[in-house]
Amino acid sequence: MKVRVISALILAIVCIPALILGGLFTDILVAAVVLIGCYEFCSIREKRFNVLLYISMVIFIFFLNVFTDSQVGLTIFFIIYLFFIAILFEDISLDDIAAVFLMSMILGIAVFSVLRMYDRDNGAMMMIYVLLASFGCDIAALFVGMLFGKHKLNERVSPKKTVEGAIGGWIFGALLSFVFALFFFPKDHMLYFFVNSLTLPIVSQIGDLSFSLIKRNYGVKDFGSIIPGHGGILDRVDSLLFCLIYCVSMWEMFL
Repeated sequence: MKVRVISALILAIVCIPALILGGLFTDILVAAVVLIGCYEFCSIREKRFNVLLYISMVIFIFFLNVFTDSQVGLTIFFIIYLFFIAILFEDISLDDIAAVFLMSMILGIAVFSVLRMYDRDNGAMMMIYVLLASFGCDIAALFVGMLFGKHKLNERVSPKKTVEGAIGGWIFGALLSFVFALFFFPKDHMLYFFVNSLTLPIVSQIGDLSFSLIKRNYGVKDFGSIIPGHGGILDRVDSLLFCLIYCVSMWEMFL
């Protein structure tokens, strides 16, 4: 636990200023997450790292966020390309290209969501709001589960998570994010933030469980070991990725 806390503090010291400053600092941080995250994902493929799959993921995510007016066409091309390399190379299976496509879309849309968020004047505050909902839920779920957890949430996907932890995480993440919204966002947007705060911690836990499902499928405990006590980059941002996609989608639809 001590190593986990120290690592979390170092991450916060490095990442939070970059997210608040925005611009180039945020771009560098996001690029690092994508590069490392794609490497981690390609490395869990039966412990056989595939350079072609890695480069394909990185290039697709880059193009998806540079040529934003052509996202549908790029996605269609990427699907055709993935099937082509699966046909061409015996080492690349249908399961491989399905998993690569899914993770590339998650990372690509999450990056797009971050860029959209910072296009607005209050982008940094919005990012902090999402972080509070996501990580507030994670931290509370961990400690509530350790102290009061008795009923398993979904043992098949994540053996350690409990119903009590999930409820505690949801309550804390919702309260923390909504209180923040009350102080830093316009009052005429409070209905949006009220609904968002109630649902974001749920989305956060779905993201966490989804990435746990991926790890179970590949038979690994963590995506990597770059962050002591936490695992890899993807282990740390799993719930955040889903929250970013959800929050910005809701923002685009209702505000």
